[in-house]
Amino acid sequence: MCKSRMDYLSTVVFPRAAADGAFGPGAEYVSFRADDCGGQILDDYQFASDIVFGTVTLTGSEWPAGGVPVVVKMKNADARMAAMMNMHEKFYNEHVFYTRLLPVLASSSADPAAVFALFPRFLYSNVTLDGGTDGGQQQVIVLANLAPAGYRANNQKVFLDVGHVLLALRKLGALHGLSYNAKASDSSREGPSFADLCTGSLVETQWFNGHWYMSPRFLSGTGNRGVNALRDLDTDGKYAAPLAQVQATLSGESETMKALLRPAEPLAVLCHGDFCRNNLLYLYDEATGRPVDVAVIDPAQARYASPAIDLSFFLYMNTSDADRVANWDVYVAAYLDGVADVTPAGRAVPLTAADVHAEMRAHGLYGYAHCSFFLPAMVNAVPPDVERLTKSTSEERIQLINESGGQEADRLLASILRHMADRGYV
Repeated sequence: MCKSRMDYLSTVVFPRAAADGAFGPGAEYVSFRADDCGGQILDDYQFASDIVFGTVTLTGSEWPAGGVPVVVKMKNADARMAAMMNMHEKFYNEHVFYTRLLPVLASSSADPAAVFALFPRFLYSNVTLDGGTDGGQQQVIVLANLAPAGYRANNQKVFLDVGHVLLALRKLGALHGLSYNAKASDSSREGPSFADLCTGSLVETQWFNGHWYMSPRFLSGTGNRGVNALRDLDTDGKYAAPLAQVQATLSGESETMKALLRPAEPLAVLCHGDFCRNNLLYLYDEATGRPVDVAVIDPAQARYASPAIDLSFFLYMNTSDADRVANWDVYVAAYLDGVADVTPAGRAVPLTAADVHAEMRAHGLYGYAHCSFFLPAMVNAVPPDVERLTKSTSEERIQLINESGGQEADRLLASILRHMADRGYV
């Protein structure tokens, strides 16, 4: 599979990409050299796609003579894993994000180059929604590799320090703020409104056979773990009422998730959909080692929804309980600074701290729901047994998730719900 994929990239994908203008006018393809093949990944917890790093050599192009460093995303070679992860839909959404939605955000901005710089440079995609006739194995997304410029994944496995969080939140605020600009430009732009463009172009990635993540009880089956953990710790009954409310909400299963994800105007935005440490690449100051910039990757689960969808997942997934208690309002302010960064001069910033807290009350449980199954995997001693997960029934999968991470995962999930209750979000 490795050799056949490399041959396909060398003889089909990159010649076609160059001919289609992916590398600029006049660029002619010479060769492709893979630095690694089939399955090189950023870390042990990014198993959904097969990632290939390499260099494309061209003539007559704007790129350096040494070639173009690229990252090639290919669908997981394991067809069962690809199906379990809804990879056709995720690849299609990433294709749509780069080819249709990001250009609209850029066209509504005073600095289009800065908008495109939020993400790695998109170069080429041959993705279609149906996945093609070969199960999607020949569909690719090609991006510029940011590693030569110094960007890399953070080595903090789960919880980021304050500096990393602040940078990420300011960048997230900018991404969301661009949606407000695009919506404000609806009347001067041909075609559908930005909201309709998003909802009409993006496809669902979290529903399988009518259920959220494959099971009619996935939400309660994984979400009640934190409820039970906090209830065991709550000896004086302080959290009895909010926990009862959360448990009742979780019992709504897929209908609850549909409600959390339903966009409500005027504050709905184009969300990244999977905004977390795993999808961030940081640039560091060589002298101090401190992060100075961050790029966002993998918008495969992009959706039009409440800004709290991204905020709740990132802040509950990648900050510790002590950090949230100490810095929550600082973090909200950093996010709002990002929104203000891209708001045109003379226009009021379209989002306030009160708005953020209201959105968290209405939609913040989304972040906890995702942490309920993702956070245990991240704090477990070993990465998830992907092959076992693909062969499990939905009930077996819930059991495996609930066993992952042990008492530490119980404590962490309880701390999220405690924070949500203390902030009045539940």
